[in-house]
Parts: sequence; C-alpha cells; structure tokens
Amino acid sequence: MDIQILDRALQESCYDIDATIKSLSQLHLTENRVTSGSAEKIPQYQKPIPDDGTTDWVELVIREMMTCSSAEDARAKAAKVLKGFEKSIGARFEKENMVLKRAVCVLLKRRKELEGGSREVRHLKELVAHQQEQLRALETTNYGLNLHLKQALQCNSNFVPAGSFNPDVF
Repeated sequence: MDIQILDRALQESCYDIDATIKSLSQLHLTENRVTSGSAEKIPQYQKPIPDDGTTDWVELVIREMMTCSSAEDARAKAAKVLKGFEKSIGARFEKENMVLKRAVCVLLKRRKELEGGSREVRHLKELVAHQQEQLRALETTNYGLNLHLKQALQCNSNFVPAGSFNPDVF
C-alpha cells in the first residue's frame, strides 16, 4: 500500500473517508481483473490507513496479510502498516502535545494575572490601612485642637471682662 496514493485519493475526495474508501475499493476491483501477464503492473489498492481506533488497524493488518503471496511480501506490507501506524501515533501525539503546551501557557498567563491582581489587592489593603491610621491620627489631633480652642476661648473670656476694653485698641 502506497501512502502517496492514499493521500492523493483522500485529496481527490476532499478528505471524505467514505468517498475515498469507495473509490479505492473500485480501483481494487478493477485491478483484480487485470491479469498478471499484462505489460503494465498496477499495484493493488486497499482501504486507506486508518486515523483512529485499534480495530481499524487490526482490520488493515489482516487485509494486508491475507493478500500476501510470500513471506517477503508479508514483511514488506507489515513494515508499511507499522510505519503508517507510527506516523499516525506520532501525529496524534504531536497534536495532543501542542494542545497541552497551549493549555500550560494559558494557565501560566492566568496565574501571572492572578498573582499581579493579588499583589495589587494586597498593596491596596495596605494603603487603606495606612490611610485609616492617618485618618484616626488626624481625628485625634483635630479633637485635641478643638479642646485646646475651647479652653483658650474660656480662658480668654474669663481673663478679659466683656465690654471693658477699648475697641479702638484691638
């Protein structure tokens, strides 16, 4: 089974698996009609290499082994099937690996954003606490100044009798 032929068949059918299988099985039927004594030998085409599922791979191996004419032919077909399986697994692994890498990047980005947000929240809490301390200190100072002002006004009103001083002097 030639991978390039399978790729070409898939492209011609716009990657429709059912249409590809149908066209390849028609090719298989027409090639079986060709006699072995003809001048042009056409390779037998089978179903394309399956993308997913172990049962598809098992069926492919069985089909390939059933069409073998010798041990050498069986080895060659088994090697092709195993290479196709290896490529399929490698491609799937690469896709999954890329998805996992993207997921890790997204999680790291979110973590950094959350850490930045938590740092900002911590800073704002410290700022609020500092401002509240300043407010309490200013309220205490204001209260103390109000007491001193009241005392000063009471002392001034007791010290100088009202109306006894010359308004022109003050």
